[in-house]
Amino acid sequence: MADRRSFIKKSAALTALAMASGPGMKAGEYSIAPAPSRIIPKRLKEGDLIGLVTPGSSVTAEQLAACISKLEDLGFRTAYNETVLSEYGYFAGQDQERADELMDMFTREDVDGIMCVRGGYGSIRILDLLDYDQIQKNPKAFIGYSDITALITAIYQETGLVTFHGLMGVSDFNRFSVKSFKNVLMEPRDSYKYPYKREKETRNNPEYDLYTIRGGRAEGSLIGGNISVLDSIIGTRFEPDFEDKVVYLEDVEEKTYRMDKMLYHLLSGTNLNKAVGIILGSCDQCNMGEEPTLSLKVALDDLLRPLGIPVSYGLSFGHIKRMLTMPSGIRAAFDADKNSFELLEAAVI
Repeated sequence: MADRRSFIKKSAALTALAMASGPGMKAGEYSIAPAPSRIIPKRLKEGDLIGLVTPGSSVTAEQLAACISKLEDLGFRTAYNETVLSEYGYFAGQDQERADELMDMFTREDVDGIMCVRGGYGSIRILDLLDYDQIQKNPKAFIGYSDITALITAIYQETGLVTFHGLMGVSDFNRFSVKSFKNVLMEPRDSYKYPYKREKETRNNPEYDLYTIRGGRAEGSLIGGNISVLDSIIGTRFEPDFEDKVVYLEDVEEKTYRMDKMLYHLLSGTNLNKAVGIILGSCDQCNMGEEPTLSLKVALDDLLRPLGIPVSYGLSFGHIKRMLTMPSGIRAAFDADKNSFELLEAAVI
């Protein structure tokens, strides 16, 4: 019990230090370090070597083989370390092992891009173990989603490197998802309007409805990812800067009250309320909870409509099969009335 009290006191002190006011700041305000200069990675092309990593949960040999096969079908070669199949409880190896694996792929000169085989849980535990100076010196496309949100966010915040919320090795490489992957990462263009396609067999599922929460149009750099992961890095040096950004958010298998709680925490604990627009993906298995409950649609409306910014729900990204590739750090235009958005610049060079 004494150890637990000591831990709580230390945690409170660290929280107070993280939130301490700077000169001329009011209590409760916080400052975010100036963003580094943006780095746009080189485009991927057939024949490139893709480094495969498991920074979160472990994968099976069968999942790794399937990932390799999918990428080879797209014309890529693959590389991985033996540690990609490591296991340590619910992690793909111990923290330092997973951090070293990721750093090796960033610093290898022959590796052209990096794809995570899966998410799960664990990326947040290696954020402090990465060498961001080396990542900045060796920029390359880094791709994943779900738990990988922690790395997508931290790498972009710390280095300025544009990162990609998109396909992982365990994803469904269907025509829709692959086309988006190619349009964003392999075929750069000055503008790219994202398509929309509802998931199969979801006609009667409101979690896959496409609708406007509040109309309007916004422009800004994209940033975002998985809601629960973003919620978990509030108060750390890796907390994202949402001000003047178009924020994309998604989640899966979270009861409605949990979605409510996490979004409220992001709105009250960060500068998410200073975003210029919010795009929500389809949140599978999130429209539920013990009775009595609010619908997910009502909860989102209660929290997000008062912001006075454009907000849409149900676009094609997140834990779904038909998945768009979203580049954090690239400017986008968002029209909530039309439930559409487009990139205003190329995400790779």
